[in-house]
Amino acid sequence: MGKRIAIYVIGLMITSFGIALIISSGVGAGPWDTVAVGLNMHLGLTIGLWSIIAQGLVVFVTWAIERKRIQFEAVVAIIIRSIFLDLWIYVVLRNIDFAAFWWGMSWLTLFLGILCVGIGIGIYIESRLPRTPLDGLMIALHNRFGWSLNISRMSIESSGAVIGFLLGGPVGLGTVVIAASLGRVVQLSNLWFKKIVTFYQERQQIRVEQVKEM
Repeated sequence: MGKRIAIYVIGLMITSFGIALIISSGVGAGPWDTVAVGLNMHLGLTIGLWSIIAQGLVVFVTWAIERKRIQFEAVVAIIIRSIFLDLWIYVVLRNIDFAAFWWGMSWLTLFLGILCVGIGIGIYIESRLPRTPLDGLMIALHNRFGWSLNISRMSIESSGAVIGFLLGGPVGLGTVVIAASLGRVVQLSNLWFKKIVTFYQERQQIRVEQVKEM
């Protein structure tokens, strides 16, 4: 259980760092992050808090698709991620202007952020602990309709981009790039992490058998 919790927290920490990089890039936030930023611009509160509120509503959408009990524990994941997100944005990256270093730094920061988000999600969903509402919705669409993780994620991100645009959030070309590519990164990173876990388990099994033979 301790290893699962460690994987869970590390995955969420990497995910939140990626989101912070994307927001700080200045070329467009992630689709659902534009919703939180838009609400922050109009109503105050931190981006992390609006992430909790906005994605808390997604829990009910997931329930409508799955027709199972409402996954209130999904809020735990978004709270942990949002705490890390506020830490990255308001403390670690607070005074860093990536565009000031080099004209292409903003896009480099964006792509690094997408990579971190995809890897973080791909890692933490393997812990089998509560997923964030958006990731829970992605899995629900995958299981209910047989969509790939890539298509499921693209549908979710596209919806977020529309809502974020209507709220006046920082929807830009980077937002489109994220909506089109994040699902693929998640799918590939999840497959990669599963292979690592399988290899580790096989090695552990070999060691156990060797000890028994001694």
